[in-house]
Amino acid sequence: MYNDTIDVSNKIITDSDLLEIFEKMNSEMYRIKQFADAEQARNANLDYQEQKWAYKFFSSTFKCTFNFYDSTTVTVDTYDAFLNLFNTRLQEIKDLWVRCHINYTNTINGYNSISNNISINAYENKMEIVSNLSSSDDTLDAVYELIKEKVKNAPERYDEVIKKKGSISNKIGFAIGMIPSLIICTLLAIIPLIRQIYGMSYVLYPVLTLLLAFLGGNTLFRGKIDQLYSYIEPEKKYMGYDTSKSRSVYADDINKFTSKSEILIGKNVNNLNIRKEIMDLSEKYSKFIPIEIGVLVVLSIIMIFIGKFVQ
Repeated sequence: MYNDTIDVSNKIITDSDLLEIFEKMNSEMYRIKQFADAEQARNANLDYQEQKWAYKFFSSTFKCTFNFYDSTTVTVDTYDAFLNLFNTRLQEIKDLWVRCHINYTNTINGYNSISNNISINAYENKMEIVSNLSSSDDTLDAVYELIKEKVKNAPERYDEVIKKKGSISNKIGFAIGMIPSLIICTLLAIIPLIRQIYGMSYVLYPVLTLLLAFLGGNTLFRGKIDQLYSYIEPEKKYMGYDTSKSRSVYADDINKFTSKSEILIGKNVNNLNIRKEIMDLSEKYSKFIPIEIGVLVVLSIIMIFIGKFVQ
């Protein structure tokens, strides 16, 4: 079971996922300590020959080292201290290292020294999981299984928001640009020459409106969506030089993007909210487009009529 590779690449691990894992570490250590304390109290009243130990010499450690963006490092050795820092300084965490360790001796069937530990190194773009678990002991199995479950069920980093960036951005830009485009192209009918051309060319008004909506929307009104994408989009890689346009060509480095993970600490804290905001904007403006197209059809007919009959 412990030979499994827990691959965190192309996964989004949330702060709540991390907290659930760390809470499980702490609760499992506490649970075993309760057994050890009860065993200690029970054996204290027995002669040495009568004592039976499942958790003799029990010791446990929960330790976390935080590296913050202000170049400070803080190490804590209690879960409460960890929880306080994690909850209050989440956006400041550059990376963290958490380790839980249980050590004891079982003397019921011989003399077996047991040592189990799991450590997690969490960075903004990767998470390393190191485990050293005894095959004859299951004290931290539940923690290990929870880590596997959280990683397996974590959302993919290279999701629809990233895959469809172009279409989402164009759709939002078009929907926003369509309103001023309709107004501008309609007001142009005030000019007699333009009005006459509208009447002569049935497609000029709708084509001009659509073209202006696309160009205007994607050059003047995409600032917000581009800013949102700047937090989560892949890095660019150099693809070569386009001699026809005299410029270097860059493209999203998808391989590098999917080989990394996204841990929602530090600069990544709001990344899921950013993805949701992008999808909400996409859904919102998708509803506008059919209405705008309907208005365009009606106005196109009106423009033809005005062009032919209004002097």
